[in-house]
Amino acid sequence: MMRKCPSKKVAGTAEAVEQPVLHSTLERFVYAVDRTDHGVTGQAGLPVLLEAFHTLGVAAACQEELKLKERRRGPTEAEWVELFVGLHGAGGECLEDIERLKEDDGLRRLWAVLGKVSARSGLDFLLRFHDPKQEGSTPGRAVIRPETAGLAALGRVNKRLVAAVQRHHPVARATLDVDASIHACDKKAALRTYEGERGYQPVAAYWVEQGLVVADQFRDGNVPAGMGNAEFVRQALAALPPEVRERHVRGDAALYDQHLMRDLDRDAVGFAISADVTAQLRAEAGRVPAAAWAPLDNADGTPGEPGRLWAEVPFVPEDPTARKGERPYRYLVIQLPSRERQGDLFDGPARREYAAVVTNRTGAGDALIHWHREKCGTIEHVHDWIKHDVGGRYFPSSAFGANAAWYRLAVLTLNLYQALKTLALPEARRDERLGTARFRWLSRAGRVVRHARRYVVVLSALAADALATCVGARAALAEIASG
Repeated sequence: MMRKCPSKKVAGTAEAVEQPVLHSTLERFVYAVDRTDHGVTGQAGLPVLLEAFHTLGVAAACQEELKLKERRRGPTEAEWVELFVGLHGAGGECLEDIERLKEDDGLRRLWAVLGKVSARSGLDFLLRFHDPKQEGSTPGRAVIRPETAGLAALGRVNKRLVAAVQRHHPVARATLDVDASIHACDKKAALRTYEGERGYQPVAAYWVEQGLVVADQFRDGNVPAGMGNAEFVRQALAALPPEVRERHVRGDAALYDQHLMRDLDRDAVGFAISADVTAQLRAEAGRVPAAAWAPLDNADGTPGEPGRLWAEVPFVPEDPTARKGERPYRYLVIQLPSRERQGDLFDGPARREYAAVVTNRTGAGDALIHWHREKCGTIEHVHDWIKHDVGGRYFPSSAFGANAAWYRLAVLTLNLYQALKTLALPEARRDERLGTARFRWLSRAGRVVRHARRYVVVLSALAADALATCVGARAALAEIASG
């Protein structure tokens, strides 16, 4: 049953329009507009992320690296990047969400950038990263497009953020997990992926120890996952701070390339990569004595799946890149448990199924297999974060360069949040993904009021934990700024 609520005056508000009253667990209520005191915000924690944008030098890097504007009017390059960081940080998924941010009166009081922008001007900014004369992929012909000057500059901005995190939180080791992911897109300009849907297939390299994406490459949907990865991995390694000497790369079979592996080995980069189980490798695995196969236990030492075995197989494939005296790699082969399959009358005996990992690292083979598998808990999560936490699931344009910039700005936002977690948030917050943080403290309600010639963001007493997070993060950022 639904009843009408009579129109009435609510103290300090505009007259409430006639509204229905629905039976629920809620107290009886109506909606009204507050006319006596503006400044309400639904993003009370977001200014901390924007302060990190400046404290960690991202704004300065944008001003020095990005040279896209032809006129001095309007927002600067740094302000545009800051806008998209704020948009993605607040959970925006499209350009029209800029207008939703502009409706946040409290945020507008603190953040003057919102008064200078619109969804239309945001698209114009993204289009500056696009080169309409650039040749791209077509159905049946895949091309990895070279980056425009603007995209390359935005990549250097991200590299400088990575370097800033390393300065304040140095680590000696870098494990890069590399993988591509399909991002579905229904725009006609998007090409069909190997799964049959339209979309794009960007690749990313994730620095596990720092929790940062050090490189990304936006690709058309029909670009094969194994195409051009040798050059991309070189770019990712070059993006690491030079003081990081111990470097490793993990990847799936898309990285199984003799030229890439030989380059990594010569540069003393350890790797573990899923290998193609060719007929030759299968034959060599079949020659391994039964006594050489050992059960593949779980990483914690508990028994693994029955029938899952592993062995190191002496296999040296044809390698045109090898020089005299260079060592062969190790092939760690996993024998998979037999599965019941429905065959027909003419099926022969079921053949054994294998998976394989190739590596240049020393150590126990089963431990290396588990180390290689750890990438499933890192880079695949990163793709999920980019799609669902920072607005990388949808694309704003049919222009490839504009979509590439949108994706890279999403990556930059993710890195900024990861940097904030590492450098400024309490230990209890460091396992929270951005979507969780948004619910718990970034997107909390507050009121922005003017007092003693400054603004004060007032939170409810019930939000004491969120308030402590914001205050503590600002104190940590202030210490970084002073150093």
